[in-house]
Amino acid sequence: PVNEDEGDGAHDGFPADGVHRTSRLTAPPPAPPRSRLPRPRRGPLAIVVAVLLVLGVGTGVWYINSGQFTKVPPLLSKTEAQARDRLDDAGLDVGKVKHAYSDTVERGKVISTDPGVGDRIRKNDSVSLTVSDGPDTVKLPDVSGYRLDKARTLLEDEGLEPGMVTRAFSGEVAKGFVISTKPGSGTTVRAGSAVALVVSKGSPVDVPDVTGDDLEDAKAELTEAGLEVKVADGRVNSEYDSGRVARQTPDPGGRAAEGDTVTLTLSKGPRMIEVPDVVGDSVDDAKRKLEDAGFDVDEDRGLLGLFGDTVKKQSVDGGDTAPEGSTIKITIR
Repeated sequence: PVNEDEGDGAHDGFPADGVHRTSRLTAPPPAPPRSRLPRPRRGPLAIVVAVLLVLGVGTGVWYINSGQFTKVPPLLSKTEAQARDRLDDAGLDVGKVKHAYSDTVERGKVISTDPGVGDRIRKNDSVSLTVSDGPDTVKLPDVSGYRLDKARTLLEDEGLEPGMVTRAFSGEVAKGFVISTKPGSGTTVRAGSAVALVVSKGSPVDVPDVTGDDLEDAKAELTEAGLEVKVADGRVNSEYDSGRVARQTPDPGGRAAEGDTVTLTLSKGPRMIEVPDVVGDSVDDAKRKLEDAGFDVDEDRGLLGLFGDTVKKQSVDGGDTAPEGSTIKITIR
């Protein structure tokens, strides 16, 4: 059966002949190819500008890091005028100038700088100088006539060191007081120098000989001479009887200062020694044996022994003991 509407020649978008046709869309024409724009050529001016820019940046970095700095030139041991010239040549100013004593740097020459020599410093900055005034000197005061402790204090107050102390007799300066100094007073010396002192031992006294004396007699004689007496604790064997003075210090005949002490050592008597038997020996042999044992020897020749050479007898028999230092008599016949 035929649809009545088909005679209209079209239905639902189809053409009347019933054939479906597809329409072709027309494509736009292709765009013409892009033409490359020519690059601008760099001229000599542009290159110079670029180089200058690079150099400028590099110079700026160098200046920031190093260009604005220099080093403190060698100034030590130069005169102040020489130091000023060197700083000026280095583009630096002179800062404070101080002075200080020095035992090693000559007067008027540079001891040190701040900043130190060789240190890095900004140009046009200042460098302080310390210039030597030479060694610090002191005029030695006169301390003669002062007690030793007071003299030491006076020297220390002047910046000096009290040195070695020696003692000497003096009839004018009391014991314990300064006689003189070395160097002498008024001498100009370096501060800190040591000063030797000569101190009085007082008036000299001749030490009397009290060996062999009874202790009380010895004390009286020494005290009268202006000396003190001390008795040693121990006793010694000696030629003197027990309780008498065996030896003394200082020795008899020596010199001591008034008020000095003499030490006395008492005797406990002579040491007892066995006597050698020399009867029948020749005189020479007998004397040698007895003297070697610690005895003195006395020869008794009489009339008959003038030409003899044999010991016939001895005062202390051989084998007996006798005090050391005592005399043994030998009889020669």
